[in-house]
Amino acid sequence: MGSVANVVQRGRTFHFRRRVPADLRQRLGRHELVRSLGTSDIRTAKVVACRLYVAAEELFSTLRALPMLTDDQLAHLVRDFYDTMLSDENAGRLTRGPLPEGVREARVTQYATMAAKGREALASNRLDEAAFVAESMLKRQGIAIRDLTPAEAAKAKQAMLRAGIDLSEALKARYEGDFNYEPRDKLLKATLTEPHAQASATPAAAAMAAAAPVTPAASTPPKKDDPASASDVRFEDRGKAFRDQQVQTKRWDNQTAAQAGATYRLFADVCGDKPLGAYTRKDAGRFRERVERLPSDYGKHPRYRGLNVEAILATYTALPKGSGVEVITQKTVKRHFSALSTLWTAAVAEGDASENIFSGHRFSATRKPSEQRDMWEQADLARLFTTPVLTGCRSATQRSTPGTLVLRDERFWLPLIAVFSGLRQEEICQLQLEDVRQENEIWYFDINDRPPRKLKNTTAIRRVPIHSELIRLGFMQHVERLRRSRQTRVFPAFRPGGADDRLGHAFTKWFTRYRRDVGLYRPGLNFHSFRHTATTLMHQAGVPTAVIDHVTGHTTPGETARYTKRSTLAQLKAAVETIVMEPGLSHLLPGGGDVSRHASLQSLPPKP
Repeated sequence: MGSVANVVQRGRTFHFRRRVPADLRQRLGRHELVRSLGTSDIRTAKVVACRLYVAAEELFSTLRALPMLTDDQLAHLVRDFYDTMLSDENAGRLTRGPLPEGVREARVTQYATMAAKGREALASNRLDEAAFVAESMLKRQGIAIRDLTPAEAAKAKQAMLRAGIDLSEALKARYEGDFNYEPRDKLLKATLTEPHAQASATPAAAAMAAAAPVTPAASTPPKKDDPASASDVRFEDRGKAFRDQQVQTKRWDNQTAAQAGATYRLFADVCGDKPLGAYTRKDAGRFRERVERLPSDYGKHPRYRGLNVEAILATYTALPKGSGVEVITQKTVKRHFSALSTLWTAAVAEGDASENIFSGHRFSATRKPSEQRDMWEQADLARLFTTPVLTGCRSATQRSTPGTLVLRDERFWLPLIAVFSGLRQEEICQLQLEDVRQENEIWYFDINDRPPRKLKNTTAIRRVPIHSELIRLGFMQHVERLRRSRQTRVFPAFRPGGADDRLGHAFTKWFTRYRRDVGLYRPGLNFHSFRHTATTLMHQAGVPTAVIDHVTGHTTPGETARYTKRSTLAQLKAAVETIVMEPGLSHLLPGGGDVSRHASLQSLPPKP
């Protein structure tokens, strides 16, 4: 078999394999052409392989003779970029009101700085600074930048840099009141005076069509037993497949996968789209250097919309000093590296990368007070529990306005349950009525992972006694009313939402708005802070750490965990009873009698 050129045997079937010449690999997007010959007879295989060899030669010759990026396509590329950006900017102007003078002046400075940086990059031939824009605009014409030769890709990037300078000058002029700016760059000026023409079909498609006998093999998806093909998969495709796999195997939830997707897009923006084995530790270092300088609002503020990383950094640098916007935290940088490291670890295990280039990096463990999750102090709780949602509001749609209506629904009960139990928000939101149980005269929440419930981990499975204060405030009457109305969940009004269909998705947003409305909002203080409060109060009362962990569903570190397997329900009850509110919650007792009970019944959804 070794004497038969370009023919290999897999199982009982022969295959044609031929390496793509180095100068054509980027155009074809592969290193090798592979196709099954559909036979187990060596003589037939040799005949068919000869035909495919000739077809491959014709394909290679066609590709070498065919320019990948025509002048017409380059002109269309530049015109499309310039026109699109100016049109989008003007559309935004038409939907906004007057700009404050300070904002207008900041925009003038911003675009002047971007134009200057573009000239500097062009003069220094730093063409990769326009890589993201060039790639995006090429995609609009159906051209993948990886299919271009290095010279053609550089030509496109250079054109984008030149157009970008004039675009920045045009935007600067608009914020100075001049909407008649004429481009100075000859390439862009000539392009804008020509009639619009349709870009021609991509030469790569034409060349592949000319070599139809070979294209089925070239487009065959890589197989697991073909290491050369698998290692050629580029980062963006590999990253998407990896995220899908992590979700399917339930290693990641949808929110984690979405965060990883954002990380992968950032990395491709900074370091390009290549096979994983082609990246080095220098790429990881370059990525970190760029990401650590990103503003904390780069993903939300309109000023950064549609910009690549380099443009975002240039825009952020141009902001006036004292704007109050800081760079992203080390915790966020670490999360980006963790998402990339997980992908590279899998690639190393599968032989598609020689090392994990994201391992060994260290991140600062110190965090500013504003970055730390706070706890609700007694004074904070005293203020919260005297706000309208608990003591009386104007109506069901005006919960932050004082009034006489007390609605004992999920918005009333969730903060109370959280602070008196240490339960996580989603654990409370998904409580079923059957999860409210009694044993030896102790009422408790049965936190379990029976479908449709979802828990953070197996340690979260536990029993949490219901605090006597919750019972005194009428929680058991709330449960009984739900049972009589044939509901199944303790808080039936919740509906799934967000990336992972969490029941508490809408409540999270409401609770943030509510705290702003009543003057209790501050960074680091949120619903999860109730869990910190419950843990701290039990600790201050002398409850053993292992018992606290059994209440909150944490793993106890050290030797204690090896020997302390569980706590009794009585021990857990004694622990939660050490959580005491000062000066007390007597003002929340259902003293309103019929009013509060009537409000509770009104808040129930229809029977299923």
